[in-house]
Amino acid sequence: MRVLKALADGGAGVLMGTDSPQIFSVPGFSLHREMEAMAEAGMTPYQILVSGTQAVGEYFSRQDSFGTVAIGRRADLILLNSNPLRDIGNVQDRAGVMLRGRWLPEDMIQSRLAEIEQRFATDR
Repeated sequence: MRVLKALADGGAGVLMGTDSPQIFSVPGFSLHREMEAMAEAGMTPYQILVSGTQAVGEYFSRQDSFGTVAIGRRADLILLNSNPLRDIGNVQDRAGVMLRGRWLPEDMIQSRLAEIEQRFATDR
């Protein structure tokens, strides 16, 4: 944890990275645990948000198409009800998600998650 904080404060490139499918690491949900761990290490909410947005675009040399919000870039973003710069946990307080330019309100997301949960609960 101290090394992560020192790297972030020293300007080293830190990227969020637990959003890939692995056993017990569910994409999307695992990022919330990763953000919590980054906060526990002492990273600021701003540093954490940059590690999953702008820094990713820079790493993949695609900052012209994703990583920040600007005209002509991919329309993938999360609209929040609460400020994540005050508390990184506010990332979980979604109003909805814009995915490839299509708006998905939070109630639709929760409905789809409930359908998935129900489908897998009955398959056991």
